[in-house]
Formats: sequence, C-alpha cells, structure tokens
Amino acid sequence: MVTIYIGISVVAANFLSTPKRIFDQRASSAFSKSPQDVRFLSTDGVEIAGWFVPSKLSNKTIILVHGMNSSRTDEFDGHFPEFAAALEREGFTILMIDLRGHGQSGNARFTFGLTERRDVIGAVNWLKSKGYKPQEIGVLGVSMGSATAIGATVDDPDIGALVTDSGYAEVYPVMQYNWSKVSGLPNVFLPSTMMFGSFLTGYDLISAKPVNEIGRISPRPILIIHGVADPFIPVKQAYELKNAAPSSEYWETSANKHPESYNANPKAYVKRVSSFFRQSLK
Repeated sequence: MVTIYIGISVVAANFLSTPKRIFDQRASSAFSKSPQDVRFLSTDGVEIAGWFVPSKLSNKTIILVHGMNSSRTDEFDGHFPEFAAALEREGFTILMIDLRGHGQSGNARFTFGLTERRDVIGAVNWLKSKGYKPQEIGVLGVSMGSATAIGATVDDPDIGALVTDSGYAEVYPVMQYNWSKVSGLPNVFLPSTMMFGSFLTGYDLISAKPVNEIGRISPRPILIIHGVADPFIPVKQAYELKNAAPSSEYWETSANKHPESYNANPKAYVKRVSSFFRQSLK
C-alpha cells in the first residue's frame, strides 16, 4: 500500500507541476495593429515570449501576467488581448508575456510564483533596455500571475505600481480547498504530492506565501481586485493580502467565477485599472 501511495503521489506531482501549453496566434487580431513578437531572457536564463505594443501617447507601461495553465492569449477566458488593447487605447504601452512553461516560452515546472517572478523581472529589464524608465513600469498579475507579480515587485524596486487580480495569500490552503476537484484524488495525497513536487522543482512549494511579501512593497501603490464569490480562490484570501498591505486599494467585484472580474464588467474594469496606473506611474 505504501508503494502504491508513493507511486500515485509521484505521478500526481509530475502531472500537476507541468503547465499546459495554450496559445492562439489569432488572438493578436484584438489589436488595431499587430503586436511585436518579442523574446528575452528571465533573470535565470529561461526564454520568455511576449507581445509588445508601444504607445505614442505615453511611456507608462503595463506588463500583463496570466495565471496557471493559461497564456497571454488565453487569460480572462480568451479576452486578455482584448483587455490589453483597451489599455493601449487608454494610452499605455503594453508588454504581455507567457510565463515559463506556458504559451511560447521556455520549458519549466510550476513553482506558484517562486521562480516565475524572474520572468517578470526579465520583462522589466527588457523594457529598460529599450529606454523605459524605472517607476514608469507597472505590473498586473492574474491568479498565479498575482503571486508572481507580488514577488517581482518586492524583488525589483524599478516596478512602480502593482495590480493583483484573483490572487492567493498562501498557495497551500488554496490547494487544500480545490485538491479533490482538480486532481480527482482524496486529500490524503496532497501532502505527499506537494513534497514530491518540491523535489521535482527544487523549491519548497508550500513556501509560496505572497501574504508574507506584499507588505514590503509600500510605499509603491497596490490595487487588489477580487470577485466576491470566486469559487477557486475564496475572497478571504484577498482580505489577507489587504490586511498585510494596509495602504493598498481594494476593489471587490460581483464576479462569481475565477478570474472573471474583467468579463463581468469590462468597461468598469478598464476604467479602474487604467485610472490606477495613470495616477500611480511616473
């Protein structure tokens, strides 16, 4: 029985730590002009793919970061490029990236933001190499992309402002909450799967706790967005992030799917996000 338990845990860890590849080139049609395909390296050498849409109106730039098993074309149920195009019309330069292991970027396993943050910092470095200045650059992350964006903003003082959407405060309680639904296995397999996942990635996955980091971002501005009835990451996780960063703004939407705040009211979402970055970025 022990051998079977270990075997199932190893298979589950391998399967669940390997991102799904989703990418649709046709999604670029959301922009009035085709975005530039770009490639650059994360700070630990993984090749990151992205779309770059420069603005003629402003150097204020937003890096958009998708969540787990998604991509720059798939986030927001496929509406991420539409959202990016709306921000570009608001006058922002946009850099959409595929996190490692996702979309068209280099291979890697999940670490729930622990290593993925290096992809965002690589994006910041690429923008600076193109002449964009520190504090002109903001980041918006969704779901696991929120944890990634929080970590990147903590580690890189050149990021001027942060928006988190549908993010978790700690990954392990979210895994406990969703484990049986996602894996089809009883909860007794979760601790061993996380242990073997940590072995496969070389990182303690349970240590993915953005709530322990977000308080170090101040005085740089933060906007936390969460759906009141998010069934995957309960809204109490957003409350924990807000409590850890008291000076942050908090916007609770009526969304009842994960992560659906944009799709629930696109105009209101674009208005709130663009207003925040316009005021927060230098």
